Amino acid sequence: MIRFRLLVAGCWLLVASAAAAQVDAPVRPLPLGDVLLSLPSPQMAPAGQWDIRFSHRFNQSITDGSFSDQLHSLFGLDTNADVVFGAAYSMKPNLQLSLMRSNTNDTLEAAAKYVVFRQLEGHPFSATLRGGADIRTEKNLEDRTSFFAQAILSRQFGRKGEVFLLPTFATNAGRALDGDAAVALFEHAFNVPIAFAWTLRPGFLAVAEVVPPNGDLPDDVDADFAWSVGVKRNIGGHWFEILLTNSQSTMVDQYVTSTFQGTGLEADQIHLGFNIERRFGRRK
Repeated sequence: MIRFRLLVAGCWLLVASAAAAQVDAPVRPLPLGDVLLSLPSPQMAPAGQWDIRFSHRFNQSITDGSFSDQLHSLFGLDTNADVVFGAAYSMKPNLQLSLMRSNTNDTLEAAAKYVVFRQLEGHPFSATLRGGADIRTEKNLEDRTSFFAQAILSRQFGRKGEVFLLPTFATNAGRALDGDAAVALFEHAFNVPIAFAWTLRPGFLAVAEVVPPNGDLPDDVDADFAWSVGVKRNIGGHWFEILLTNSQSTMVDQYVTSTFQGTGLEADQIHLGFNIERRFGRRK
């Protein structure tokens, strides 16, 4: 709880400094869309527009089995997948509401994202706040609801690169078995994912994400860091992303624990994945 209070206090300090920051024109942002790969980006659609997103994480690792086995499953493309789909609507230039649904634990995630301030010539970084709840509707689950809060801090370097820091707090996060039911692995979980984006050419970016192993994991759960690398192509109001990752986590209550469904992540497990995002609607 101490770390959560420090996070909230830091966010309020960011809000208090916003008025002084909005003096110069904002830096022209990289074309990132609503998400990086699995982590949220600090960006949103213009007011009055919608974002529709579809995410896919194949279950089988491309490092499992022999080469013949991989060919048989087409490197995991023939296997089942963890799927997320949903929509976000920008009510104002700096306020977005979203609702996503994952087939992992039949999870619904409702969230609000608020841009506190954008990077300016006189203010060297951007700050965005995001908060909401994950509600798991699968059978035989306990601790069905998680609440979360995030600060998305980013620093853009010219028109080429951007780094991201995402202090994240969540309640009832992760999964562990207790008899026939799945319960929360953490009553309270805190982590600080980091990410980096680099422009390869206009509208085409490379993106990397890392989530450190959670320092409060139980002694019987070993976990490596979670990592994702991918490329992002922006064409008009479309974003197409292909990625490799050792984690199938897409919701906050999943990736904040550096586990997936109670199993510790292994750095050498590699899953294929992709995202598709479409932005549409008339600007206000």
